[in-house]
Order: sequence, then C-alpha cells, then structure tokens
Amino acid sequence: MTNTDLSLPPQPQLDTGPLSWVMVEIRESLARSRTALFEAGGREPEDQATQLQHAKSHLHQAHGALQMVDLDGVSLMTEVAEAALDRFKAGTLKCSTDNVQAVAQLYQALVEYLEELLEGAPSQPARLFPYYRAVQEMMGAERIHPADLFFPDLSQPVNLPLAAAATGDAADAAPDYAAYRQRFERALLPYLRSTDLPQQQEHAAALLNAVELVADAQQDGQARAFWLAMQGFAELVAGGQLTASLYVKQLFGMINLQIRRLSQGTAAQPEAMLRDALFFIATAGADSAASVVRQLRGAYALDGLAPADYETRRYGQIDVEALERAKAGIAQAKSNWDRLANAEIDPDLDAAFDVALSDAAAECEKLNLPALSALLRQLADVARKAQSAGRSEELALEMATALLFAEHGLQHIRHLPDDFAAHADTIGARLLALVSGATPPEPAQWQKGLTHQMQQDDTVVALAMEMKSGLRQVEKVLDDYYAEPAKRPSLLELDPVLHQLQGALSVLDQDDAMQAAQHVKAAVLALARGEGDPSAEPKALDDIAQNVGALGFFVDMLAQNATGARERFAFDAEQGSFRSVPFKKMAGSESIPVLDEQVPAPAPTAMPTEAPPPAASDAAVEAELLEIFISEAQEVLVFVDATLARPRAEAGSEENLTMLRRSFHTLKGSGRMVGLNQFADAAYALEKVMNVWLAEQRPATDALFELLNGAAQEMGAWVAELVASGVSARNADALTAAAARVQDGGEADLAPPAAS
Repeated sequence: MTNTDLSLPPQPQLDTGPLSWVMVEIRESLARSRTALFEAGGREPEDQATQLQHAKSHLHQAHGALQMVDLDGVSLMTEVAEAALDRFKAGTLKCSTDNVQAVAQLYQALVEYLEELLEGAPSQPARLFPYYRAVQEMMGAERIHPADLFFPDLSQPVNLPLAAAATGDAADAAPDYAAYRQRFERALLPYLRSTDLPQQQEHAAALLNAVELVADAQQDGQARAFWLAMQGFAELVAGGQLTASLYVKQLFGMINLQIRRLSQGTAAQPEAMLRDALFFIATAGADSAASVVRQLRGAYALDGLAPADYETRRYGQIDVEALERAKAGIAQAKSNWDRLANAEIDPDLDAAFDVALSDAAAECEKLNLPALSALLRQLADVARKAQSAGRSEELALEMATALLFAEHGLQHIRHLPDDFAAHADTIGARLLALVSGATPPEPAQWQKGLTHQMQQDDTVVALAMEMKSGLRQVEKVLDDYYAEPAKRPSLLELDPVLHQLQGALSVLDQDDAMQAAQHVKAAVLALARGEGDPSAEPKALDDIAQNVGALGFFVDMLAQNATGARERFAFDAEQGSFRSVPFKKMAGSESIPVLDEQVPAPAPTAMPTEAPPPAASDAAVEAELLEIFISEAQEVLVFVDATLARPRAEAGSEENLTMLRRSFHTLKGSGRMVGLNQFADAAYALEKVMNVWLAEQRPATDALFELLNGAAQEMGAWVAELVASGVSARNADALTAAAARVQDGGEADLAPPAAS
C-alpha cells in the first residue's frame, strides 16, 4: 500500500473580519428576540401573536447577518429557532416556559460561540450541539445528529489507495455482498443488545471484518473512500475509542442497509452517511493507531473540525444579567474615580464610588468570581482610608489600573487565566501598601503589559471615533466640490483634517492606512491647487473618493478589531489605492459592503458643469460584467429593504443611516465599474444626501424615508429590468431631483416606480 500524501490542504484560518462588523447587530437582535419571546411566554395563547411576530422579526435580522458572514453551522441554529417560533405562532407547539427557555438558551449559546470565534477559537459548530438538540427534540425532529453541525470539505474527491489486487481464482470472482451482509448481520444484533464493554468490542471486531471486506472490493475511487470511512468508524468502535451510543448504533444500522443495497446491485454512497462516519473519525480518532483512520483524517483534513466533548453544555453557564450589572458597576466606579482622582472633593461622590464597588462585588459573587469580588471590596476599603490619608498620584494611578483590571476580567470572564486570582491579590496588596504609606512591591511584568494593552484599547476606540468624524467632513467637502467645481478653494480646508487622520493612524501603527491617508492628502492638495491635466481631474476625484470610502470601512473595523483591520486592508502604492482584501467566505456583503481587491478605475467623466447632457439611458453592458453587477446590486438592495423595514426609530439610527450611505456608495461604484452611469448617478444622488444627513447630524425625517423607500423601489425595479433583458431605459433624473429637494429641506415627491 502506498504512503503517497493524498490529503486535502489544511483548513484555512477563520477570517473573523466580517463577523466583527456584524456582531453587535447579531447580539442585539437576538437579545430583542429573547425579550419578546419571554413576553409572549407570559401571556395567554390568544395574546401571544404580536410578541411572537416581534421575536421572529428580530431573529430573522440576526439570521440574515449570519448568512452574510457564512460561518459554518451558525445560520442552521437560527433556522431551527425560526422553525420553533413558527410552531409557537401556529399553535402546533406550546409556547411554554420550558420551550421558550430552550430557544433562549440556543440564542445565548450562539452569541457566546461567536464571541469565542472573535477571540481566536477554532470554528467547531458541533460545540453548539446540546442546544441544537434541545430545540430539535422539542419540535420532534426525526433526525438529530451532531454531524448536522460538522462541515468537512466534501466538494473535492479524495483518492485513497485501493486494496491490493487479488490473485488466482479470487481475482476473477465478483464480490459476494450477500455473504458479507450475512457476516455483518450475525454480529450486529449481539452488538446492539450487549451491555458488556468487552463483548461489545468483540462483536464490533466482527462488524469491522465484514466492512473491511466490502471496502476492499471497491475499485471506484469515490466508493473506496466511502467504505474506508465506514471501516475507519468501525475501527474506532472495535478499538474502544467509540462507545455504543445511539449515534454509533444508528450508523451501524445504516451500514447494514447499505450492504444490502450493494447485494441488490445499488452502489450509491449517501453523503450524509459519509459525513456521520467522518464526524466520529474527527472527534474520536486523534489518538487512533489504525492506519485507515490516520489516512482519512489527513485526506479529509479533519484535525480540529469538531470537539471530542460535543455533548458538553459549555455555554449559558454565566448569569448574563449579573454580568451586565457588574460591568455597569465597574463603569460607574471608573467614572467616579476619574473625578475623585482630579482632586474633586465631594462626599457624595465618595459614597457613590463605594456603592458602585459594593454592588459590583456582590454581582461578582453571583458570577463565582470570589477573587475579583474581594479585590473590589479592597478597592472600596482603600478609597475610604484615602479620604483621610490623602490620595497620592501613585495611588490614583494604581486605583485606575485596578479598575481596568476588573473591567478586563469581566470582559473575558469565559477565558480567565489560571493565575487571575493571584494577579488580583497582587494588585490588592500594592493598593493597601500605598494607602498605608508603605513601599509597595514592584508591579509584575504582566501588570505593566496588561495596563498598556487596556489603555491602548481605549485609545483605539477614541481615535477611531475622531477619525470617523473627520472622514465625514472630507466626504462632504468632496461632494460639494463634485457638484460645484467653483468650490475648489474649500478643498484646502481638508489638509489639516487629513494631516490629523494621518497622525492618528501613525500613532496606532496602522502603516497601510497611514500611507493611504498620506496619498489622499497629497491628491486633494494637488486638486485644490489645480495642478495637473484638467481633463484628468474627474478620475483623480473619483480615485480620492474610493480611497476615502475604503478608509471609512477601515476605521469602522478598527474600533472593533484593530488586528483584523490591519490584516484586512492594504495600500497599493503603485496604483495609489487602498482596498480590502476579498473575504473568502462571505456569501453576501451588504451589512457592511466591501470593496473588491482591485476595482478597475471608472472611465473618466467630465466635471458636472462641463459635461454634455447625460444619456437618456444606460447602454447594454457586457454579459459577464452585468452578471457581477446584478449579483452585488441585488444583495445590497436586500440589505436596504431590510433596514428600511425596521421600526422607524431603529432604521433612523446613526449606525443604520451610515450603513445605508455605504450601500448607495457601493451601488454607485458598481454601476460606474460596468458602465451603468445612469444607475450610478442615481445612487450617487442618494449617497450625497446621506453624507449631508450624517455630517450635519440631522434627524431622520419622513421626507428622508420617503426618498429612501422610493429609491429602493426604483432601483430594485431597475435591476429587475437588467435581469430580464440586460438593458434598462430608466434614467437618474427623477431620483436626482428628489434627492436635491430632500437635501434642501423639501419633500421627495417621488412618483411610484414604473412597472418593470
């Protein structure tokens, strides 16, 4: 038998960039769904419908976000939850306290699992199995199996070595599958009935022998791989690595049926059976000495795909409400201490600081964090002593560090290091020494590093907010200049803004983004001075806008995941472009639209005041480019429709208005890229309105929503025409005029879109 390496490439590292962008939305949507679900559970059946509809709506928002990031298994969890809510609403499943609790526990498990992924844990959706199983059992599902949450790459065939060729008469004989089945069935019933472990392994060895005969008879590569997977599974059972669980017995039963089908001339290899067998090989075969198990683990790249303890309920073990109260107490204590440390004398403030720490300490006791609870009580004691002894600068700094340590501990409560309690004791000892006038022990190296890291996290968030505000100002000035080239001198106002942006990115050690900001600064300055060929200015302005848009995406990600932002974006000095590296596993992009790695520069267009009248409609577009455009535009418009369908107060939040602006920005860029300039102009008109709204922090008005809804309908019909015939006679005039009216404070006055 050959030892050629026939394995698939190792599993790629999980890209958590898309998840970090939508995690807030997922967490909040599931929390709102949970609240509505519990409210429904506390009412009479006839009064539950409205709350159940709210719960379903919020759940569907989370489901949509999860589909966008395309993480293995997680959208299946929300699908199961949606099915349960549908049953509650239809009355075919009682919306009882226990049933609601099962769904709520699934929500909590999903949120904690996603947070683990963001912290670097491997993608192993089978860790969610206990919660998935609970809801499926509640609904009476026929098949409930941990392999439902197991996703090996089965898209590529694997060519495992064939069995050694038979010689003599055996070489000419056809496989006697009927005999193999008889051997298998003679051992199957005793195995299923036995409760004695040695006897089970003895019967499993006989089952293995029969499966091995079937596997050796296979000459087709796909069939050989399938039956070797069954053989590997049987090897683990016979070797004692797998016990006789329900799932193991079920798979042996399916193997029996499959051998029967072979004896009847049917040679199919069900993928579900293959997945089940590979699941057991992934979870129980790491230490197996069987060569076939090792070959299968390598061939299908199974290492790390599923945990051995998939039955363990690892999530939802923390009192979430107590955790939130503890975090709130620490936040209040930090705020109070900032004022006290600045020499503010206020007995009421001292008392409030004491109460905040005491409340947080009590919640830490509920969270089974005695070391942190004790530290918080020590902080309160030290603060009381400092009222008479005085607060030195060193004490003030040490207290602030201790509060940061406590806050950091609560943020990472599920993954605290083993020496967390020892670190808490060390911090407490230093504080007590300082307030007593003694010389405190030197801070350990970990304490210096942790303090720096925690302070850096706060700095990143603060700078990101400042940069976001600066970029809005840049976009507004650029938009004004695009509309009125006479405003060229206003471009000079952007030089200090871009200089500040460049400096902030330098402080944060974000080299590519800093180079992008530097490039934009130079390009804007050249435009402001009128340097260069006037005919090239439109392209220069569009290149600047593309880079500013990419910097906006970058800054949003920076606030949540600085390391991910650095890895996700790159500056190409030769092309002068700042772009995001494409997401490998993103099914849809449009909670946060993403720039392509290399977007072809749009064809130069004349400045607005000098341009000839626009074409009445867009010409036909090359089929391949049109297909790409349609796919992206449909996904963006789905997001726009979903956002506008939310309650008005929610849809009009700053975060959602920012997302809508980006959506129209993406539609503009996509349209220009493929030559659909009328469509791009319509999208640009909407983008300009959103830029003004955000820059001036205007409230979301009825007129704005009329414009947005009308634009979504019009552009949706526009895309539908492109799908149907490849061309559209529509133009941007009506949307552009409506956008200008709304921007100036008027009404949209949009006519209903023409039928497509």
